[in-house]
Amino acid sequence: MTEARQLRRHRAYFHGWAQAFGQHDLLRDPTQGLRWLLGQGQLGLMLDPSVRTRLRGGDTDSLGGLFADAPGTPVHEPATAQALPVWPPARHAERILPAALIDVGSETLRLGRLILRHCPAAVMTHTRALLDAESALHLFETYHLLYPKGTRVLTLSQRAPLGLIYRELTPALIRSAPQATITAPQLREAACA
Repeated sequence: MTEARQLRRHRAYFHGWAQAFGQHDLLRDPTQGLRWLLGQGQLGLMLDPSVRTRLRGGDTDSLGGLFADAPGTPVHEPATAQALPVWPPARHAERILPAALIDVGSETLRLGRLILRHCPAAVMTHTRALLDAESALHLFETYHLLYPKGTRVLTLSQRAPLGLIYRELTPALIRSAPQATITAPQLREAACA
């Protein structure tokens, strides 16, 4: 049986803004150029140029739609950050959410248009632990001082990012399934290990 949860997505108000990822263990896959950050209550994928290209999949959005605004998404200026409404507003609580942006299979992880097959067990275990937790899940970009300037990390976290830096987008779904289902066009595949 497939289980889906709401995924709260956040985008920085201004290009280049991000909060720090925090303490983590680094898991490298040099054959595919993937670096995973395993932190307490969060998982990160280092967005190197090659990973960004694979995520993009021909789309004009830099991350293949993971942070694309839906039509009618409210835009808030940083000055009104304290007045940001809770998303989704109560009047839209019955609204049907879009297709899943992230699928988590037994050894497969789909992030937007990118399918990662044979992911390391530590990554899949960490992802499943995040899904099993009762807290909300948030998707946003972070950085870390240990890595080259400008490097960003795609972060899945149980903690919401700072409201001063990020605005909330329309929510999406993260789905847990025995086999990650292909639901997005123009998928790119890569092996994790």
